[in-house]
This record gives sequence, C-alpha cells and structure tokens, in this order.
Amino acid sequence: MDEVLFRGSQKIENLQVQLSLAAIHSKEILHQYSQQSKTALLQAWNSSYTQQAKASLRELWQYFVDLGERVQTNLLEHLDPEKLYYNLVKVLWKKWTKRDFCFLCAGFICGSIVGVVFAISIKKKESVIRYMQAVQCTNYLGIESATVVENARAPDVCRENDVIISVKAASIHVIDAQICSGYGRTLRKILQKIYNKHSKKGLPVTLGRDCAGIISDIGSNVKRLEVGDEVWLTVPFWDVGTLSQSVIVPEFRIGRKPKNIGYEGACSLPYAGTVALNALKEVDISQENAQDKKVLIIGGCTPVGCVLIQILAHWSANVTTTCTKRAVPVAKALGADDIIIFPPEDNDKSNEGVAAFLKELELRDKFDCIIMTRNCDLKIKELDFFSQKGIVSTLPEERQSDSCGFCGETLLGTYIYLKSIIEKILGLSLNDYDEGHMCYVTLDELSEMVENGFLQTVVDKVFHPQDIEIALNHIQSDDSIGSTVITFR
Repeated sequence: MDEVLFRGSQKIENLQVQLSLAAIHSKEILHQYSQQSKTALLQAWNSSYTQQAKASLRELWQYFVDLGERVQTNLLEHLDPEKLYYNLVKVLWKKWTKRDFCFLCAGFICGSIVGVVFAISIKKKESVIRYMQAVQCTNYLGIESATVVENARAPDVCRENDVIISVKAASIHVIDAQICSGYGRTLRKILQKIYNKHSKKGLPVTLGRDCAGIISDIGSNVKRLEVGDEVWLTVPFWDVGTLSQSVIVPEFRIGRKPKNIGYEGACSLPYAGTVALNALKEVDISQENAQDKKVLIIGGCTPVGCVLIQILAHWSANVTTTCTKRAVPVAKALGADDIIIFPPEDNDKSNEGVAAFLKELELRDKFDCIIMTRNCDLKIKELDFFSQKGIVSTLPEERQSDSCGFCGETLLGTYIYLKSIIEKILGLSLNDYDEGHMCYVTLDELSEMVENGFLQTVVDKVFHPQDIEIALNHIQSDDSIGSTVITFR
C-alpha cells in the first residue's frame, strides 16, 4: 500500500513539473508574439504611407476650418444691420412713380393668392371618423362575450379593389358561436396581416359571415358593380365580419342580390349556399349526374341542409335527411324523399338514440354519399359502412393552430407569408382556407337558382342586434330551422 502511494505521489509531482514547464513555455510564446505585434504596429504607424495619410487628413481639416471662417466673414458682411438699413432706406425713399406703385400692388396681390392656394393644396385633410353599430366578440370565453357596440369605427376609405356596403341584414351561423370560443384566432391574425392589412387584428372580432345590403362606395378599379346596387356577399372565417351597419370587402366576394327576395331572405343564402355547392363539388355531384343518386343529409333543416335538399331535389336525386319532428313538414316541403327523425323529440342523444338511428340506416340501401351539416354523436367511421363514396362534412373543421403557442404561431405565420409570396409570383389565388368558393361566381349561380324559383329562402327567426346572445343560442339548438337573421333596419 505504501509503495502504491509513493508511486502515485511521484506521478503527481511529474505532472506538476510538466504543467509548470508548459505554462512557462506558453508565457514566453505569448510574450514573443505580443512584442512582434507591437513592433509591427509601430513600424506601420511610422511608415511613409501612414505619414502621408496623416498629412492629407491635416490638410483636409485645415481646409474645412478656413472654409468655415470665410463663410462666417461673408455672412457677417452681408447681414450687417447697418448695411441692411442703408439699402432699405435707399429703396423705399426713392421717388416712386405711378407705374412702380402699380407693379408693387400687383406683385403683392399675385403673391398672396399663390401663397393661399399653395397652403390650401398642401393642407392635410382631416379624416372624419364615423362610428356604427356592430356585433362583436370581445373575448374568447363563449357566446356570452358577444355584445353590441355603438362606437365601432365605420369604414371610410375605400381602396381601389374594395366596396363599402350599407348592411341591411346579416345571418348568423354555428361558426359564429365557435368564433366566440376562439375558433380560427391564430389563422385570422396571420391571414388578415397578409391579405387584409387595413383590418383590425385580434380582439374585438366582428361576427357574421354573410349579409345583404346596398353599395355606398366603390374603389377606382371596381367595374362590375356601381353605387346603389343591391348586393349580397360572403366571407371566410378569417376575414372581416358582416354583423355591422357598414362593411368593406373585396369586389370578388360580392354578387348582385336576386331581385325577387328581400334583404332578410337574401342574407340567409350566401354563406350556406356557397358551402352547400362546395360540398356537392367534393362528392362529385352535379346537375348532369345527380339523377337517381341516393344522398343522405344529416341535418336537413340547418341553413346548409335546406339548400342541399332543394338543389338535389331539383336535380332529381333521391334525398334522405334527418331532422327533428318539428321540422318534418319543412323537410317535406323542401323536397326530401325520405325523412329520419333524429335526434328524437325528447332530444335524446344517448347511445340508445344513436343505435336506433343506425338501425334505421341498416334498413335502407347504401347511399352514394353522406353529407353532414349538423353535429351529432356519430363518428364518421360509424357512417362509412352506409356510403359508397364517403362522407363530407360542412361543419367548421378543427383548427390545431388555435392551440399552438407563440413559437408555433411564428413558424406558421412565416410559412404562410412565404407561401403567399410564391403564389403571388406564380399568379395563383389563395384557396387553402375555405375561401375559394366564396366569390361572386358561386353567388351568381345561387342568384340564378333563386330567380328561377327552385331555391327558396328558409328564415326561422329575425332578431335585432341587441338579442345576439339569444340568436346564437337558438342557431345551436335542435329547434332551429333554416337561417337565423339579424336585421339592421
């Protein structure tokens, strides 16, 4: 044991000696390099090139000093009060002729007029701030956060491709209730920053996805519409809301309102109708191939369901739909061939109610497609068996971006911004966030259907803006039939 300790101590001593020698050697190297660097700097500073540069800088500095002194001398000479007074007296006290006096007056008058006109032309216009009534969501705590404000700022500047509309009526949808709980808040902030820079980001959020009204102002590039036109429009979930007395939107989202319906009826169709036509496009059903196709619509008396039943019935499809017992007469009137009462009258959405509904479906042949327009306790996998071509949902899809943090929001915003630049360079249009079908082309197609008489408006209740909480509760209940409307008249 003593031998081990002795050998260990010897190794430690050797290591200490080596470290000491290495430290001394390193110090000598550093000292040598520092001396060499110092010598090199001194040589460079005392070199002929450096001396020439320093001489040039001194000459330049002396030149600016002399120039400043000469300017100062000249200013003092010309601005000498005694000289100024002498020259002024010499001019004013000379003998004035009538002609000189006329020229003086004319010059004074002309100069005054030019000065006044110039001052008026450069005077900044004071913008007149106008306020309006609007239905807004002040936080994301549910429909209780929806309220009416009387001092929302009204749009006053109409940009070149935009249109300002005086809103007469607007409808509300299930998505408005979801927006009150935070639906789409991250994407709304990002997309409005890119595509609608002049709108207010974040809270408060104006509710409403469609409306009908009269054009009050148009941008310089707007050619398709004119001031005074009766129009209807729809916007995606992330764009400006329409539940306000006035709204500004891009021209391509606006269509002319059908002449044979009023504002309350007209506002019930733009959002529901464009969503319905888009759903039919997804399941590849058109007027040419719809005949005798079997379609199941879950929620036939929702705003979207009412439109789907009428269009498919007109196209000679075989329509089966679900609705409450109260809504059965409406579903029959709209053209449904087969009606399943679901949920039952006692509002039973338990497993027994779902099981009874699935048994009803087992008694029927397979459907070509199933379209879901209302939330229920059914999962899409449970319905796959009853459809040949699959299931399409018109309900607002879940947005995972709503729960991402600051880092996730920053990354998503950067991705969307870069993607928008590429789309702009390539001349592509934004079509990733539920807005491709929300344009005047689809609205004109709906308008033709209404004017031809086979698409009717279904308005359940009309509320005033002050009743917004009642209206939002009603649109989410099983008792609602068709659209719920807010009127601003």
